[in-house]
Amino acid sequence: PASSIMVSAREPLLAQHRPMAPTRGGGPDAVAFDHATSFWSALIMLSCTCTLFVVAQWTTHLRAWQHALSADDVVSIITFLDIGAFLAFIPGVLYDDLGCKIVGYVGALLSLGGYVCMDQLLKSDAGANVPLLCFVGFVIGHGSIWLVVCALNTVTNNFEKQDRGRAVGLVMTTFGLSAGIYSSLIHIVEGTSIEPNLLGFLGISMGSISLVCVLGIAKMPPGHLLTAHGARATHALGLCILALVLITLRALWTLQVHGLDVIAVVMAVLYVLVLAFQAFLVVRLFLRRGWSIFFQHTMLEEASADGTAGALTAVSGEVDGSTFSEALRAVEYWLLLFVFLIGIGIGQNMVNSIGDIPGIDVATGVAIFAAGNAVGRFVPGYLSDLLFRHLDRMGFIIIATALLCVSQVVMLVSQQSPIGIYAGIFLTAAAFGSYWVLVPAVEAEWFGRLHFGKIHGLMLFLAGDGGVVALYKGLASFAESTRGPCDASSRVAGCFELKWLVCLALSGIAMLAAVAVRFKRGRVQRSESPCPHPSSMTTSLRTSVSIEDGGH
Repeated sequence: PASSIMVSAREPLLAQHRPMAPTRGGGPDAVAFDHATSFWSALIMLSCTCTLFVVAQWTTHLRAWQHALSADDVVSIITFLDIGAFLAFIPGVLYDDLGCKIVGYVGALLSLGGYVCMDQLLKSDAGANVPLLCFVGFVIGHGSIWLVVCALNTVTNNFEKQDRGRAVGLVMTTFGLSAGIYSSLIHIVEGTSIEPNLLGFLGISMGSISLVCVLGIAKMPPGHLLTAHGARATHALGLCILALVLITLRALWTLQVHGLDVIAVVMAVLYVLVLAFQAFLVVRLFLRRGWSIFFQHTMLEEASADGTAGALTAVSGEVDGSTFSEALRAVEYWLLLFVFLIGIGIGQNMVNSIGDIPGIDVATGVAIFAAGNAVGRFVPGYLSDLLFRHLDRMGFIIIATALLCVSQVVMLVSQQSPIGIYAGIFLTAAAFGSYWVLVPAVEAEWFGRLHFGKIHGLMLFLAGDGGVVALYKGLASFAESTRGPCDASSRVAGCFELKWLVCLALSGIAMLAAVAVRFKRGRVQRSESPCPHPSSMTTSLRTSVSIEDGGH
């Protein structure tokens, strides 16, 4: 009976007091489908967390909506938005202590409230209140990181080691694709009666979609992990490839019929179908598990007649890992943080500057960044799983950092060539996206999953906000003081030349740091080799969660 289910002391208090109601029939295959629903809900949730990547597109409207805003005011608003978007330590701590549902709900409400408040402030006749707009920008960005922590941490915790990179890569791919999806939606809205309410539209759509997705997200039962096959990762890959093709086509080719962008409309229709699928998943889960889907953070299973759990998942052979303080004492943690800081800083400097780079179209630049970002997020995660025995994930981070160096060289020598600029944007985005997948996978591998929320949350906070303050706001101020005013047409090229030179130098230093991390970690692994890891002495049961076998 449900009342006899024992909940671990590490489970959230809400789960201890309100254990999940028994499932309403369906057998092991139905339970397996429930478990895979968590992966798909995380996947779809991150399709609407594109605040970081479409900011260049909607901030082009800010000065038109509020004439009192200067170019420096817009930079300040974006900077505070970025700072909020990387303040991941708070949601990371709360994720570990309270579970995924609370974090997801807070993120959805912050995104909704922030965008709606920004919309109303810009329509106000009281004039531009820059400090208040900066605060609201911070709220908008902060809402997105709560959603990212909810989805990313749950997927990282739910998958076994061999499939974790692939699963995290897919989820973070949708995070990258979200810019292309919402860029298409914004393009459709522009020129219609909705355009004056664009920010309200973004807030309502992102907030409501996220709230629905939170209902489907939950951690696996204790001792069980998902496999890529069981979660139907191949189907998710196909969907991501289709979206990537549409985004790339739209960036390279304009097809209009009766004034409508056909590719953007196809993307919008595809997205509506995906959201309808998410609604089906949540309704099905509600019919099976009742009101518990609103507050239950972990899928606790009713014992079957033979005394086993109802779901056919893989049994975890991993140990809990390091404590938070042990991770902070590791030298490699701080070296990895430095590499991550440079990668995020250069990537955010690029995406925030797309609207100011002369000679290119903003919407096309955003779409190309989205395509590169998506490729960078999925390919390294997928390959790092397949080639793990030949090249560890730090090796892939070194490759990503080398690509970052190349991208800055391309931007430096291609200022007069739109094609070269677009190529540099794509390469920068690919390198930038790779860090988002590889860094959390490396952290989980080094330090375990028990305190992953705190460990990764602190790294993302320090690397993200440090990168934004130093390489976006700081570099913009430095260029303004030495080669400015940078909004003057005669000075724009010189300002960007200085930015690409500094970014190239810093990416070279990051390359040296990445090599040092790999060397340091190799020494640690060699020193630990006489004592086999407990997971190596455990035979992992890789019986996958299968949706297909049950006819779903």
